[in-house]
Amino acid sequence: MEDSDLRRSDGSILQVGDRVECDSHRACIRFIGEVPPTKGLWLGVEWDDPTRGKHNGSHEGVVYFYTSHPTSGSFVRPKKVKGGVTIVHALQERYGLKKDEYAGIQKEELFVLDQNFKKTNVEMVGAKKVNLQQSQFNKLKKVSVYDMKVYAGGPEGELGRLCPSITDLDLTANLISSWERVAEMTKQLPYLRDLTVSENRLVLPNEPTALCTSFSKLRNATMNQMNLSWKEILRCCSMFVLLEELHVSYNNLVQLSDSRFILKHLKNLDLMTNRIADWEEVLKLGNLPMLETLVISENQIRSIHFPDCSPTEKTSYFKKLKILIIKSNFITEWSSINELNKLLHLEELEVADNPILRTFTYDTVRQLFVAKIGSLKLISRTPISFEERKGAEIDYLKRFGTEWKLAGGNCDKLKNNPNNEFITNHPRYQIIAD
Repeated sequence: MEDSDLRRSDGSILQVGDRVECDSHRACIRFIGEVPPTKGLWLGVEWDDPTRGKHNGSHEGVVYFYTSHPTSGSFVRPKKVKGGVTIVHALQERYGLKKDEYAGIQKEELFVLDQNFKKTNVEMVGAKKVNLQQSQFNKLKKVSVYDMKVYAGGPEGELGRLCPSITDLDLTANLISSWERVAEMTKQLPYLRDLTVSENRLVLPNEPTALCTSFSKLRNATMNQMNLSWKEILRCCSMFVLLEELHVSYNNLVQLSDSRFILKHLKNLDLMTNRIADWEEVLKLGNLPMLETLVISENQIRSIHFPDCSPTEKTSYFKKLKILIIKSNFITEWSSINELNKLLHLEELEVADNPILRTFTYDTVRQLFVAKIGSLKLISRTPISFEERKGAEIDYLKRFGTEWKLAGGNCDKLKNNPNNEFITNHPRYQIIAD
């Protein structure tokens, strides 16, 4: 076995468990060695995209490694893969001072297309000035090494000496293999508050809390498209003791769990584009003590309910929730909207692209939302004025007045006794009428 075949440009050696890139596809090394009857060194890799592989780690009846998918394995020659660079190398490449006129930007790429797809060259103004500012590494606060094949932090302490002021670090789509390697970088950044590690496959630490000091000031974590379960997400979050904002989109989440002890400081949670279908799973987050914003757009939710109270009472779930974004789900019934009035402090709601919006005209649907949820101040980012609320509630009384009377409603309070079915369908009607 030749070490030179496995050596990165910085001199380090590829090992089993490391991440590599080949033809713009990322994979994890599961095996290093010979595969008879062929000669020479092979890497047995498991691709992130299982359709790129050919087998499960076996060749001619011999098992060389195991994969999580029956077709995610391949053998490739070491010279065909890229083993990555250190983050220091990537930062110097992206933010280092460029001497050419366009500060490293390719002039031939500076164009726009008109409606006939004809190219028109454009002039880049200020590129050198921006590059000069960014090349002052000690002043950099927000940095991104997106898709730059970063695998590690480099020599100990070098990142902290180069960029001591970083507050926001984006490590999306790189070749980092584990949370330990992430921690080796972040422990050098005492002001880090915002970390993005999306589109990486990071091995979880055996003792997550042992890495807490590497994330001591972290407030915002983004872990989109990482193939994580909710249990694994919580293990990661146990390293972030002051976490206030969490983004975990595109993780194929179906089940959630009680998270109040790990996410006790969390204010904003983004669960967009997962596979959550049962509102009971969402209720498992209802005891998060500080949660103010919940994003569950592009899931598969069909109904909303809070079973702990009657139609006219307030729920004990989500006691501080102010903003709910639930676009692109499958909500069809107005009973789900009635349930939202049970939330103590709901002020803002986004519900675009749900079937319920097609039950009436846009204006009527908006009126009904305003009337049914008394605390709302914005719908789909549009403020609700005092006049709009007053008009919506008056129209609501007119629309359902006959039904109210038939159900036992009466303007005489002594005779007013609408039945339970009406109260369930219109829990705010009497409040508005009074």
